[in-house]
Amino acid sequence: MNIRLNRTRSLLGLVLLPLLPAAAWLLAGCGEKIAIPEATGLYSGSPYQIAADYSDTTMPRQITVAHNLLFVISNAGLVKRDQSYNLDSSVPGLTSATALCVNEDESLVFVFEETDSRVSWYSTSDLTYLGETAVPEVGTCNAMATCAVGIEQYPGAETYLYLSSPEQGRVYRYAYDAVSGLNPHGILARADGSAARFVHMPTGLARDSQDSLLVADADPGRNWVIRFHAEPDTLDVTADPDDMDEMRGKAALWGNATSCVPHPAGDYVLGNAPDQCGQTEWDPDITDEPGFFDQPQGMAVDGSGRIFVTDRDNSRVQVFDASGDYALLFGNPTSTPEPVSVCVIDKVNGAGANQINYGAYVFIILKDQSTVMKYVSNEQANEDNLPPPPDDF
Repeated sequence: MNIRLNRTRSLLGLVLLPLLPAAAWLLAGCGEKIAIPEATGLYSGSPYQIAADYSDTTMPRQITVAHNLLFVISNAGLVKRDQSYNLDSSVPGLTSATALCVNEDESLVFVFEETDSRVSWYSTSDLTYLGETAVPEVGTCNAMATCAVGIEQYPGAETYLYLSSPEQGRVYRYAYDAVSGLNPHGILARADGSAARFVHMPTGLARDSQDSLLVADADPGRNWVIRFHAEPDTLDVTADPDDMDEMRGKAALWGNATSCVPHPAGDYVLGNAPDQCGQTEWDPDITDEPGFFDQPQGMAVDGSGRIFVTDRDNSRVQVFDASGDYALLFGNPTSTPEPVSVCVIDKVNGAGANQINYGAYVFIILKDQSTVMKYVSNEQANEDNLPPPPDDF
């Protein structure tokens, strides 16, 4: 029997779970969570601290990273910046941009513009305009991600672009190629159901280290991040070839899933979902417990596969390991009020089999504020010879 682990609560703020001896094991029914008061993984005992905060009067909305440089959309359009938030280049005029992402090889940055319901794409090297496609069926979009898994189903295409629309309760899928642009190829998820596979209010998208797709569902009755197989399900089709509901994605199990059949919802999601065999209902109460959310939104994945999620209404960022286990949190209502977008810049130590990737720097956009926060990991702070944070930080 595999047991899904839940770490005990840490203090809110820029604090990690202390390294404590494991509590006595209390085994229960299949899939039931057990509390173990210890932190695990690379970040154990290594908090993130504020390295800088940058004023941006253009009101930044989303941020991502390519080639260790920052790409930001705001009232000023699309802007490329270095790690000190200095301007590199820009594409003005994209005033209604609401979502962006980069492709797998970090050669393209895609931008969604709400006014025209279109996606345009640019070279990440110099922001040269390369093309656009109107997507009127999407209407609104607040997150995008690319994933090439299953692209052989659309001959000639290079990758899939996914767009989340919380108002429509759908995550749309488009096949991309440089010649014809974006072509509809079904959807990943829709809202009309209660199982884990359905997404009611998709507010964030990310591709994880195993090329699965992560979708944040901010429905107050769910408040979780669900994991999907990226390959379109060719058996899940509808009679109408123009229906955007065909070829949905299948929910994907986390590495620590139980052996229950059928699996409980908690085996597919991060957050507040049932984990016991036979349990069909989950408690929709809003909570600030570690590992749970109140409006998950932005997501990013570092080189070790760790998943960073902006827990917006809890005013913090939570980190999970590649298997979906809670690892740590940082931030608080004073330092990071309502974070909505996050990106991670890796630091690589060693080489070959000894190579270690970790999220050295984390950039966070705060809701409706003219500020971008830069956090640094304890490992990188030591390497940069930064002073430790004060005891009451």
